[in-house]
Amino acid sequence: MDITLQHTEGVRFVVEARHHRLVIDQPAEDGATDHGMTPSELLLASLGGCVGQLVAQYLQLRGLPAEGLLVRVQAQPASRPLRLRDFEVEVVVPGLDEQQLRALQKSLPGGLVQQAVTQENSLRIRVVSMHAGDVEP
Repeated sequence: MDITLQHTEGVRFVVEARHHRLVIDQPAEDGATDHGMTPSELLLASLGGCVGQLVAQYLQLRGLPAEGLLVRVQAQPASRPLRLRDFEVEVVVPGLDEQQLRALQKSLPGGLVQQAVTQENSLRIRVVSMHAGDVEP
């Protein structure tokens, strides 16, 4: 998986993945231009999207309706160390009975983004400099 972020101005970046593009920025009240979601909002969107897609696939495989499917994601900011904590995902699936809801709940722990958020992981940040004529690292 490879994502590229190209700086445009201020704290705004254009993100590219495959043939898709989106803009990330910060809110105007933080001195930016508010032309896109913040990286933190994208993290929550990724988590919600991962759960939502798993739920939609689950429903589709069982012939259950996905109409009205809604996913809400929240996390609490922690200032020391600066991070998000206590993620909460609420999935609203209209029309399922209690037994179907329990079965769906049991099927949810395994998505890719879910695992990245809940499992110990590593992160390496490498800073490089390029000069005119250099080949991209």
